Amino acid sequence: MHFLCLHGLGTNSQIFELQTAAIRYALGPDHTYDFIEGELSYPMEPGISHLVSPGDSFHAYFDPTKASSILSTLAELEDHIAAEDEPPYDAVMGFSHGSCLAATLLLRNSTGSSPAPFKLAVFLSAGMALDNAALEHGEVRMFNRTGLKIGLPTAHVWGENDASAPGQGKLLSELCEPGKRATAVHMGGHSVPGVKEKRDLDAAVKAIKRAIEKAQEGDF
Repeated sequence: MHFLCLHGLGTNSQIFELQTAAIRYALGPDHTYDFIEGELSYPMEPGISHLVSPGDSFHAYFDPTKASSILSTLAELEDHIAAEDEPPYDAVMGFSHGSCLAATLLLRNSTGSSPAPFKLAVFLSAGMALDNAALEHGEVRMFNRTGLKIGLPTAHVWGENDASAPGQGKLLSELCEPGKRATAVHMGGHSVPGVKEKRDLDAAVKAIKRAIEKAQEGDF
């Protein structure tokens, strides 16, 4: 599968590559990954200094306080996905801010007649999807309405001790179809399990593989 990879707020694509290195290695060589950089400069996210290289800059895809910025980014992301045809994206993998963007796009897409832009979504330390209707009225708020679901296979990995986005990983998982979602809750915080957290890493990889299998079966 060809993955579109979206980094967290105040990080960058190289850091997201490091954060997901162990997961990607465990998933095997049959997948490819395209890490795209947010265009907006942003202060460095606390807690990532061990992943930072000299000269690094830090980015966001959108200003999380401005509906206009979010709507513009959603439109740009749709254009980017449509243009990616060699090969097209099969899946999206997002961390925190990146998962919020991906989930908001998928929720936006679920209200129309167009097919979903992906066969699979992987949400790591997720930020909850935003309410598209509110964005159109200039308001930024998390989606909290009933009756609308993300219907494709999904994998959700979050930490019990996530202080940056408490409860949002679980909320997003509940917005996805129960029969098509796989979850793994680890002992850490706002992070991705790595080689030092073998049990948590194994659980995360198992959840992602389950979602991949459903997507490959056409279960969406």
